[in-house]
Amino acid sequence: MSLIDTAPTALEMVAVQPPARYQGRSMLDGGPRMALFFADYSLGMLGLRDGPMKFIYELDSGRSRMFDLESDPGERLNVAGGNVERAREYERLLRGWSAAQKEVLLAAR
Repeated sequence: MSLIDTAPTALEMVAVQPPARYQGRSMLDGGPRMALFFADYSLGMLGLRDGPMKFIYELDSGRSRMFDLESDPGERLNVAGGNVERAREYERLLRGWSAAQKEVLLAAR
């Protein structure tokens, strides 16, 4: 759940369809969720949480780290090397999400 899910949830509660441009989803839909976030905006570090998996990606260097928080809650073991395809997909998602955030900011100016 994220703050951007608040408006779609409230709208669903009053039976109103949220506008397509809303990025969030209703918390009432019960579907699986993936959260994307800025880990450190000033350093261009993005992240996502997908079930027990946490992925951190650095835009400038292209470095990434992935952790299975279920078996490693202290984030000590980077499992990205053993999950190459998943890491690539997470990177693609984060890069696309970051580009979309820039477009929204530019359109608001």
